[in-house]
Amino acid sequence: MSNSRIIPDFFIDQLLRKSKKDGFIESEVYFGSNQSSQIQIHNHEVTTYESSDTSGISFRGRISEQMGYSFSESFSDKSADFLITKARENCIALEEKERETLFEGQKNYPEVNNFSQALADKPIHFFSQLGLELEELILSRDSRIVAVDHLYISRNSGTELIRNTLGLHCLSSYNLLNLYVDCRCVSGTQTKNGYYLWAGRDPNQFNISEIADNVVERSVQKLGATAISSGKYPIILDSRAAADLLDSFCGIFSAETVHKGFSLLFGKINEKISSEILNIRDDSVFSRSLYSSPFDSEGVAGQSKALIENGILKSFLHNRKTAAVDHVFSTGNGFRSGYKGSINVSPTNLYVTEGQKEKAEMMRSMYSGLLITDLSGLHAGTNSISGDFSLSCEGFWVKTGVIDRPVDQIVVSGNFYSLLQSVLDISKDLYLLPPHDNGSIGSPSLFVEGLTISGE
Repeated sequence: MSNSRIIPDFFIDQLLRKSKKDGFIESEVYFGSNQSSQIQIHNHEVTTYESSDTSGISFRGRISEQMGYSFSESFSDKSADFLITKARENCIALEEKERETLFEGQKNYPEVNNFSQALADKPIHFFSQLGLELEELILSRDSRIVAVDHLYISRNSGTELIRNTLGLHCLSSYNLLNLYVDCRCVSGTQTKNGYYLWAGRDPNQFNISEIADNVVERSVQKLGATAISSGKYPIILDSRAAADLLDSFCGIFSAETVHKGFSLLFGKINEKISSEILNIRDDSVFSRSLYSSPFDSEGVAGQSKALIENGILKSFLHNRKTAAVDHVFSTGNGFRSGYKGSINVSPTNLYVTEGQKEKAEMMRSMYSGLLITDLSGLHAGTNSISGDFSLSCEGFWVKTGVIDRPVDQIVVSGNFYSLLQSVLDISKDLYLLPPHDNGSIGSPSLFVEGLTISGE
């Protein structure tokens, strides 16, 4: 895989020139490509190998007050005519209330490096061999490990280009390696599973010994788990569980969601909405993330911004359309989900900032309570409008400030807006989920005042 696939510059030039001649006041081309390879390993062999290579162009142009869209995966002369004709038809059919315009670009954009030539140069069979060795290591680590149920390794790369008739020209490329593995352990009549996610760009950091240790530990430490009595308990949300929960509710910070009435944060800018020790940021360029966004899909430069600062709601995430409604400047969060997608509001690297304590110190402060390490049912068990959640979970009972025993077969219930207000302490173990299209969601471990547990 090279740094980027061949970009159809001649076709893009032709399309933009033709759009002017055909009456478009302003027009823009978005080119996106993605190449991916994925292998699955099971029972000491590569059972699945899949690869894909897709690319396409989205065209949008304005006639009068309406913006029309079209897209194509072909770059021929006929495709140029098709794109212009379809966009013109959409201009006539659409009746948007808010006027949509194009962006001329900015003088300066942040410098990022989302591409590793070392990763691109590695043949896929290199990772197949490492995957087979990883499976063997996991099975040999502990006699209670009986199977590696899933082991996936995927490598993705892509290119994004935006050009328009106002002079905007933004180009970025990326690649990334991802691994997912889970294993099963048995002790007596009890069976438990543990999983581990790894993502990176440096092949030398793909340490299969460390990965094996992590996934085995996450599995066997659950053996002997039992439920606890129903009640309301002090809770520490482990960093991974806290990041998963934030990922499910981060849409409440989207101005698009707020304008539609689907976020309870409407009208609360500069009001206190959380614990004073809580800070949440969205930083398009973040050194600890595997992906930084130098610009969004409208060509607005990536920015660092506080969403919650010392408990005060400071900003929403905006694209240019929502920013115009609120009479502010875009925060650089207008993104497409590929060349076929429309421009919506999405986070980049959205995370809770770290505190000063180790998680062990927070457990000593809690003294007695529940450490939640895994949440499940995050799609069905969360209501993004009300903030309510009811989720199956696993973790550990903490007694006299240290882990006492594993816990399972329980459900944690609460409200995300209330949880923000009940944060008592924050650790310094920030965990970032594997990157989505534009960045990562992350959180340190959070000590919260109390959540309802349904158990025995």
